[in-house]
Amino acid sequence: MRSFLYGLTVLCLVFAASCTKDDSLIDDNSSESTEARGFADSGIWYVNLFSEDGNIQTQHFNQYQIKFQASGVITATSGNTEISGTWSKITDSGKKKLVLSFPATSNFDELSEDWEIVLSDNNNIKLKHISGGNGGTDILELGRNQVTIVGGTGTTNTNSGTIIGQWKVTRYLDKDKDRTNYYTGVSFDFKTGGIITATKGTSITNGTWKIYTDSGKQKLDITFPAVNKLNEINEDWEIISQNATSILLKNVSGGNGGVSYLDFKK
Repeated sequence: MRSFLYGLTVLCLVFAASCTKDDSLIDDNSSESTEARGFADSGIWYVNLFSEDGNIQTQHFNQYQIKFQASGVITATSGNTEISGTWSKITDSGKKKLVLSFPATSNFDELSEDWEIVLSDNNNIKLKHISGGNGGTDILELGRNQVTIVGGTGTTNTNSGTIIGQWKVTRYLDKDKDRTNYYTGVSFDFKTGGIITATKGTSITNGTWKIYTDSGKQKLDITFPAVNKLNEINEDWEIISQNATSILLKNVSGGNGGVSYLDFKK
């Protein structure tokens, strides 16, 4: 009898182990995880930036109002045109991802990817996707305010041409920490089309930039991948002053209210 009970116990343990769920890919839209969903019924969003391998395609999407529904449906509406797709949040290898799927008959099919969530708060959603083929990086950013595309550059400031060219960081204060040395010897090249490159020696890293107006303030949004501490300056910087030889920026943290400063000089 004791041998029988022992054998039954072992069998149950083996069965339980075989039923253990692989947590490398977890659906965060399950009923047990509604708090983690975040985007559901959160109001209207706009596409503020879509960069496909460095090619800015924002103009194809920024006229649409985006809504995430709790049912897992996502809609993009512009006038009488409505495009419906699906969305879900998952955890894949420890990374939070937003999975979008749109019909292949619309431009929005370009956004059908499993996007890594770089930033998500009440006003901004920043996503990136690294292609499994050529390793190219796509960037998708959603915001509460609709941006106006000026001259195909992906910015909203008609004076944004003054930023085009090469700059060096002369001050970076991360709240109370001076981290200017992070960018010693780095040349930042703001290019038309919303591309920015950071060059140090033979190392070249591509990112994106745009200038827009938010609540009456001119802002410079910079996004870099997590390479050589460049992602430290990924922020929507308020432009304090800007001319042909100087750009002075600041950012007030939404968490503790700390203020960071970033200065570029020609």
